[in-house]
Formats: sequence, structure tokens, C-alpha cells
Amino acid sequence: MVTNKIVSAEIDSSLAQPGPFRTLLKRDGWPVLVIALATVAVQLGVFLIPQSFGVERGRLIPASLIIAGVWVALGAAIFAAGPCSTFSGLLRGGCVIDATAVLLVVLWLSTPQVTFLAAVKLYCIYASVAFCGIALARFASTLRFRYLGAVLGATILTLAQAGLFWLPGLVQLASDSEGKSAIAAWGLRANPLYGVFSAIAEEAGFVWHYAEVMYRITPLGEDVAVGPVQWYEPMIIWLSIAAVLATVGWGWRLFIRRRPGIR
Repeated sequence: MVTNKIVSAEIDSSLAQPGPFRTLLKRDGWPVLVIALATVAVQLGVFLIPQSFGVERGRLIPASLIIAGVWVALGAAIFAAGPCSTFSGLLRGGCVIDATAVLLVVLWLSTPQVTFLAAVKLYCIYASVAFCGIALARFASTLRFRYLGAVLGATILTLAQAGLFWLPGLVQLASDSEGKSAIAAWGLRANPLYGVFSAIAEEAGFVWHYAEVMYRITPLGEDVAVGPVQWYEPMIIWLSIAAVLATVGWGWRLFIRRRPGIR
């Protein structure tokens, strides 16, 4: 009789416990929803609000894509750092790029400059940036160092997109023309914005590094020849960095931190 009561109590307690999906929804549902809504509001706001003041839709595409890239670089890293669970961090940071797909769909449906294939390319480039930020944010196990990694990742990824402002100074450090060309080439390949605008260059008729505005804000094209950047080059670079960071971070937790005396 006592055994039956114990078994019955265990069954009741197991039924009272929420399932993994309900636990995940309770823990991450609201944060993910808020992050997604904030992402959509910021990115669509940049594209839609100026149109109500008469700004031509096609002229807003570069600004919208730039703001989207900066938001992904900042948001994915910062939002991924908070949760203790790695999966929750990936979920919260990853929803930034998934919410960015809303802007890409709107651009595809409303502008001829962004085709469906171009939207897919843009998503892949932004995803590589997001994954790199998430990998840096989740590299450490303590909250303090996770946020430190998130700030570091957001800073590096934002600076990479602003390379046209600091890359000319770096080019000048090289002593010969070959060194200058190599620094410029790799600096451009690592810039996600160059990949973004290369993805829409054919349909939009707009090549970012050949635009007139570029020669007003940076002397890069005057110092060395600026060649074309393929859309997938920045994606490969940042995905490779993200993979290395994730592998090293996983190895640190699995093999090193479990040794006695190592914290």
C-alpha cells in the first residue's frame, strides 16, 4: 500500500513538471519576442518612415542595409551573452538575424533592386556576422566575461563594417605597393558591407566601392586600386572565425576546465 502511494506521488510530480518545450517557452519566449520586434521596428523604420516624407524608395536601400548590418553586429552579440544556457544564448542572438529576414522580404517584394537570390545572399552574410558575435559572446562561461566578449565582438564587427574610415591609415603603414594592395584587399574582403552591396550590385546598378560618395569620405581608392569583392568572401571569413571560436570555447569547457585546480 505504501509502495503504491509512493509510485502514485512520483507519477503526479512527474506530470506536474513542465515539458522541455514549455520550459523553453517560459524561459526564452518573451525575450525572443521582444528582440525580434525591436529588430523589425528598427530596420523597417529606417526603410519605411523616410518614404512618408517623400524620399525615393530606391535611395533608402543602401541606408537600410547598412543599419541592418550594424544592428546585427551589435544585437546578436549582446543578446546572446545574458542567458546561462548556450542554447538560450544562441536562440536569443540568432533571432536577430531571423528577424532581419523580415526586412529582406520587404525589400524583395517592394524593390526591383533586391531579387530573391540577392535576399538569400544578404541573409547569409548577415548570419555570418551574427554567428561570429554569438561565438565571441558565448566563449566564456561566466556572465561578466560573456558580456566582455559580447562588447568585444560587437565592437570588432562594427569596426569591420566601418573599415573605409580606418583602412586608408592602415594601408599607409605598408612600405611598398604590394603590401598596401594586400592590406587593402584583405580589409575589403573582411568588410561585410562590401559583400552586401556586391550581392545587389548587378540589379541595383550600384557598386559601393565605385560610388562617388566613397571618394568624398575616404582616400582609399586614391592610394591603391580597389578591386571587386565577391559577396561570399566576407561570409566565409566571418563564418571561419566563428567556427574557430566555437571550437576553442567548446574545447576549453570540455577538456581544460574539468581538470582539477583549473577554474
